[in-house]
Parts: sequence; structure tokens; C-alpha cells
Amino acid sequence: MKKRMLTAAALVATSSLLLAGCSANGGDGGSSEPIVIGTTLSLTGPLQAFGTNLELGYETAIEEINAAGGLEVDGVQRQIELIVQDNGSDGDKAAEQARSLVLDDGAVALLGAATPPITIPVSAAAEQLKVPVISTITPIQAFLGGNPDGYKYSWDVFFDELQMTQTQFDAADTITTNKKVALFTDQEEDGKVMGGIWETIAPDRGYEIVYRGEFPVGNANFASQVSAAMAANAEVVIAQVIPPDGIALLKEMKAQGYDPQIMFMEKAGNTGGYPTITEGLGDGLMAANWFAEGMGLDREQEFIDKFSAQIGGVNSDLGTLVYGYSIAQVLFDAIKAAGSTDPAAVNEAIGKTDGTFPAGKIKFNADHVSALPAVQTQWVGNDMILITDANGKSVNAVIAPMPGLAK
Repeated sequence: MKKRMLTAAALVATSSLLLAGCSANGGDGGSSEPIVIGTTLSLTGPLQAFGTNLELGYETAIEEINAAGGLEVDGVQRQIELIVQDNGSDGDKAAEQARSLVLDDGAVALLGAATPPITIPVSAAAEQLKVPVISTITPIQAFLGGNPDGYKYSWDVFFDELQMTQTQFDAADTITTNKKVALFTDQEEDGKVMGGIWETIAPDRGYEIVYRGEFPVGNANFASQVSAAMAANAEVVIAQVIPPDGIALLKEMKAQGYDPQIMFMEKAGNTGGYPTITEGLGDGLMAANWFAEGMGLDREQEFIDKFSAQIGGVNSDLGTLVYGYSIAQVLFDAIKAAGSTDPAAVNEAIGKTDGTFPAGKIKFNADHVSALPAVQTQWVGNDMILITDANGKSVNAVIAPMPGLAK
């Protein structure tokens, strides 16, 4: 599936420019043609929640620019056209679509997908094509692990797992447990990286990993893993799974009567409406987050007021929209600063980004990443409530044990 996005107002403005025979100097030869940006997103499949909300964030940023007359490039106001393809949550398909967006549709740059299994193949395609791509909702260490030789055209804005994994222990410290931890991690990039970090830092935080279950993505049978975690008497559970696997894990825990004092679920737990999707089992589930009311982010309340009803609450879906909006702004600022849509010039300008956006302060380092802080949140109804801030300070009390499993 391929979608083109250009607002009605943008179409009128573009037609007017063309009829006027608008021309200018240098850069792109004074072109008034729309600037084509491409994106391959997981609009279907297990990662659908990330894709649809990124798309909404991209569209919101583009609609604002187009409604204001377009993006100024070398003195000419130009509309932005977004071409969207659905990769079905398949990394190989995403890479193929990224190439098509550039070679067939003429995209001068790409806005990224979400999660390492999709982002890394798209980044590899961008590197081959020498066209910039800015991604988000992709943990930084996993992103960097996708190209040990380093990126030249690929950029990532998200949290660093080294900081994020501390948030689980920060939140767990606020309640009484036996400090025994069971890990459930899948074998994709996130699971490997986060699982390794949790195992490393747990002893320093006074916790003991008493069980670690590892399994392939798409696992539907957690009977033996849950039994082992229960036998190990783990009162703290930390999981890194895709949304369907998270549902299967919660159902098995409920079936066996396993209700730990506190449970964290990364990736799956960042899916909007997760307590409803899990038929109530996810009520009280914890998840590291990149957006929550009370973080004090730029335009935080504005985005909450405008989109929370549409999104279905103040949760990670809203955060994904905000991050998508922000990296789109980064790209458009870079095109304007470059005064050109030449990929090399735009890429160089992206590297000079240094500003505050709704997602936070974005400034890339030599590895092409900009780390933003993660916080810890808990599902209460349709909202994810801020529990501890990025520095580990308690903001709201944890509801424990987790209501969804304790009922």
C-alpha cells in the first residue's frame, strides 16, 4: 500500500506557484515543485500502533508547514509531499520500500519507522542510497548495533537503554519486594541489549536475577517460563516482547496464578489501550516511557489537549506522535538550513541540529544519535501515569500488586 499526503490547501498553493511560473536562484534551481519525503511504516502487523501514530505525527508537522505556505528552500516556498508505504511490520519489506521511495518516487529524504527490526534495514538502505533518514522509537544501543562500522546517512532520536533500564529499578525501589527478578526477553535486538543490561546492573541496584526466559519473537507458549519464574519466587518481573507475545505472557501468568508485586513490560506495554487489549490483565502494568504528563516537555499540554482524545489517552501512542512530529521538524529545519534538497547537503545540516522540540532537546553526537530521557509510567485506565522521572525521583505512588493479575 502506498499513500500520498498533500493537503488541499497545499495543492492550491502548489498550482498557483506553477501557474505563476515561479523561479528563483541557486539551490534547486528555484524549483517550486513539492518536496517529496518518503516513509515506510508498520501500519499493519504487530507493530501497527507505532506506525500509525508516527504517521499522524509526520502528517501533523507537514500540515502545519503547508498551511503556512510551505517550506522555504533557497528563497522559494515549497509544499511538502509525504509518500507513505505500509511494510506490514516486516523489515525486509521495509528496506525494499525505502529503496522504491527514493528511486521510484523521488524522495529526497526518509522519515523512519519504529523498533530495531524495521529501523535497521531501512537505515541500511539509506546508507546504500546515500539519502538521509531520521528515525525514532528505536533504542539507541540497538540502533548502533545494527551497523558496527557507523552510520553516515542514518540518524536516531530516542532513549538510551543504559539510562532506560535504570527506570525499572528506580520504580521498584519505591515499593517493598524480595528484590528477586524474573526476565522475559525475546531474541530480537531490543531483547538482547536490554536483557544484557538488566542482568549487569541488577546486582549494583541490590536485585538478583533469579530467572531469565529467552524465546523467539512470536512465542505463544509461556507455560514453562512462567512456572520457572514462579518457582524462583520472583516478585519483580521485567519483560521485553512485542504486543501479541505480551498478551500471551499475561494470560499464562493469570492462568497459573502468578501475580508479582510489580511487572514491567517494554515495547508491548507501550501500545495504546494495552489494558483493554489484554482484557484487563494489563491494568497496572509498568513501562518505560518517553512522554507522560508532568515531564515538562515543550508544548506538552498543547499536544495532550489536541490529541489525547483521538489517541485514546495520555500514553506512549501520544508520545510516538510527538516524537514523529519532532523528527519531521528536524528534517524540515535541515532542508531549510541547507537551502537545498540535495541529500548530501541535507544530511550535513541534520548533523548540525541543536534545538528544543516537543520531544525534548535534540543534538546529534558523532554516532548520529540524540539520546532523550526515559521515565517510568504505570497503566491506569487509558493513561500511563508518571511514576519516576528521568533522575529516578518518585512522582506518583506505584499501585501494587498489579491489579490486572491480582484480581
